[in-house]
Formats: sequence, structure tokens, C-alpha cells
Amino acid sequence: MEVLFHVDESVMWDLTIKNLNNFIKDIDEESSIKVVANGEAVNGYIDEKLLDQMKILSKHVTFISCLNSMKKEHVEPSALPDFVKIVPSGVVEIAKLEEKGFHYIKP
Repeated sequence: MEVLFHVDESVMWDLTIKNLNNFIKDIDEESSIKVVANGEAVNGYIDEKLLDQMKILSKHVTFISCLNSMKKEHVEPSALPDFVKIVPSGVVEIAKLEEKGFHYIKP
């Protein structure tokens, strides 16, 4: 199963992390899990209280950040942890993943 979690509001990170943990725990089959953050939610990738949880999840989850949003939010690429992949446009990445058959989930 291939799933895409979309986060565009910082307040949704806690719920997204809970959803990811539940998904990983409850799924029996091999999965490809991606999280695309855009808008103000890119700040989650520099939030100290979230980073430890994300690092643990990064064994099963690919975290993706929108460069356009990072520029708008003044988040430097060097500030992001190594496990976060940066793409030019979050919405384009979402469209590409959906085109590949990823199931869209918006916590």
C-alpha cells in the first residue's frame, strides 16, 4: 500500500504523527509512506519537540518539505534534518504521488 499524508498547518503535526504511528502499527503489508509538508507546516521540520518522533518514524516514512514554502517561511534548507527530502513544490509532489497511485490522507 502506498499512502501520502499531507500537512499544511503546523497545528496538525501532532495528529499526523499519531496517525503515522497507528498506520504503521496496524498495517500488515509492506507500505510506502510519505509525508508532504507545505505552507506553514514546513516549520514542523525544525520544531525540537517533533524531531525526535519524526526521526524514529523516518525508518518507515519519507518526510518531504516544499522549498517554495520554506522560502516563504524563512526556513533554510540547512536547518532541516538529514531525513527530510526537499522538493521544489509540495503541491506538484502531491500530484506526482497521486498519479503514481498513492492514497491521499489529510489529517
